[in-house]
Amino acid sequence: MNCRNTQDTPSMIAPKLRRLLGGLRQTPLHPQWLVFKDTRQQKQRIAQRIQGRLLDIGCGEKPLTPFLSAGVNYIGLDYPPTVAKGYSGKADVFGDGQRLPFADASFDCITILDVMEHLPNPEAAFGEMLRVLKPGGILISQTPFLYPLHDLPHDFQRWTGEGLSQFTQRHPADLIERHHHSKPLETAAILTNLALAKGMLDSLHAKHPGLLLLPLVILLVPIINLAGWAFARLLPDEGFMPLSYTAVFRKRA
Repeated sequence: MNCRNTQDTPSMIAPKLRRLLGGLRQTPLHPQWLVFKDTRQQKQRIAQRIQGRLLDIGCGEKPLTPFLSAGVNYIGLDYPPTVAKGYSGKADVFGDGQRLPFADASFDCITILDVMEHLPNPEAAFGEMLRVLKPGGILISQTPFLYPLHDLPHDFQRWTGEGLSQFTQRHPADLIERHHHSKPLETAAILTNLALAKGMLDSLHAKHPGLLLLPLVILLVPIINLAGWAFARLLPDEGFMPLSYTAVFRKRA
């Protein structure tokens, strides 16, 4: 008799947990609620600056689409090995952000959102983006600062706000806008919840007894989220502990 084990293995359970969490991302029950709750407003703010021909490097599912005006020609570029790993995407062109397959001065605007940290040579990428950007064109980058390591081994660097401004010392561009995301206590809450969630996933994969803490973690996550959100609004925000930055550069004429 051929007996088949119908119990879920850790490798089967983890994707189910991710799907479940995906449905909770707009609620305090999700470990990254404080990250996701403002993403729509961030995309709207970015889209307001975009006109003409847009190149989105590391476009994924082309998330800016719903927010762009009708006259924008949205071209998405993604990296073939990234797609090969199973990431879904809607790229129009495949290529390397450090060697862009476009002619000089081809675009009015370029976005590179949460991608720069994954490039081994961001200086080369910045130069390439300016090469294909028209004079006076806009480059919008979004980069993590205190956000944990991810997509290893392809996570190479972080920048402070001042570090981002240094690109203008080495390239023909001006920094015209920069703002940070997440207040200090929100960042602390996000990092705490991510550490707890990662610990649970690691315990699941390793069949570690730490998984016994899961009921407590499920209880703690919304408490930490709501406490971080509430207390952050009672204290000043000097930008000393940001989760990430958005920077807007203009190519010099």
